[in-house]
Amino acid sequence: MRCSGWSSLAISVCSALVFAGAASAHLSLDPPKVQTGQAVDLTFSVPNEDDAVGVDHVTLGIPADFELDDAEAKPGWTQSRTGQAITWSGGNIPKGEYATFSIRGTAPKKAETVLFNVLVGDRTGKSITYRVGLDVAAHGPEDSGARTLGKAALIVAVVAAGLALIGLFVGLYVWLRPPPALP
Repeated sequence: MRCSGWSSLAISVCSALVFAGAASAHLSLDPPKVQTGQAVDLTFSVPNEDDAVGVDHVTLGIPADFELDDAEAKPGWTQSRTGQAITWSGGNIPKGEYATFSIRGTAPKKAETVLFNVLVGDRTGKSITYRVGLDVAAHGPEDSGARTLGKAALIVAVVAAGLALIGLFVGLYVWLRPPPALP
């Protein structure tokens, strides 16, 4: 990324963008892509790459347009929620290992990339913040596969029932009408 010839503000922003990728390189999100408005379970895999003390707290900052429902209860960790942030604390992720932290919610209603801030720290006060993107894609066709076939079968059944009723009424009319008068 080229940053020369820019103002100091632009250089700071450019540098932040260059290093943001490195900060999120080892923290992963599953799934990385969801549909707009979809109810989703997101799992963050949080590593402890080199902290000998061990990671003892993880905070997920949830984007404002992601509707947070609840978060995973993890044995050995205490969980607290403040607005759009969930914090797990008191557990331990030893050096060289990782743990997963999951949330449930509803994806934004518009197609965009939303950023989750994930703060990972230890009891000495050392911390790192990851910025993890979730791609929110517009809906594809609403009906596909078995749902479309099911709707087609329902339409055929309704039409067949309608025709059967018409046949029943015509048959009753013919059977119940008075015989023609003789000349």
